[in-house]
Amino acid sequence: MADIEKDTVNARKKISQRIKAARSIAGYSERKTFCNKFGFPLATLEAWERGKNPLTLKGAKRLVDILREVGIYCSEEWLREGKGISPCPFKEISEEIKVNPSEPVITLEKNLKVAREVSTFITLNEGAVVTIVKDDAMLPFYEEGDYVGGIKYMGPSLKEAIDKKCIVELSNGKMLVRQLYRGTDYETYSIGAINLNAKKVPLREHSVKIISAAPILWHRSFS
Repeated sequence: MADIEKDTVNARKKISQRIKAARSIAGYSERKTFCNKFGFPLATLEAWERGKNPLTLKGAKRLVDILREVGIYCSEEWLREGKGISPCPFKEISEEIKVNPSEPVITLEKNLKVAREVSTFITLNEGAVVTIVKDDAMLPFYEEGDYVGGIKYMGPSLKEAIDKKCIVELSNGKMLVRQLYRGTDYETYSIGAINLNAKKVPLREHSVKIISAAPILWHRSFS
């Protein structure tokens, strides 16, 4: 029983530290000033920050909403459990992963998850490339909006990517997700859609000059 009580006290202490840290990052070092500004009950916040009362999910959501008002990203999960991204300005996140700060928090969370996975994939794999599927050419394997990644083949090694689903980099720098086929001559290739009902894209393009082709090894769908 004593161990349980000790764990509870320690958990509340950590929560109180996270609440105070988030408040400070938002620019409110004084608890009373924070409460006056946002009409938040001082006694409630003081009880959380002193570890007297548990932080409820409803309370965490209210704090997250307040922080959002002043341009600070924070999640209920981080406040209550210490998991996920720590509080930081929406501006920093939007600059890093090109997401609109006005998007719903759930969209932001999704983009943060994508950013972390993309970063890990690129860091761990030399020659890695990641792109977003921009059409329906590769259904049912990859749909528009999915993220895919692979390892580039270039020059003579391009033959290793033939007959595989690839991220294809064209000579004009454009990235497409297509099946790669052998071309009519040594320096060209054919690329094609798997989806026979694809819209707005040709089912097969011949004599295409490409810079690289990366057989897809990593795929994430967040739809």
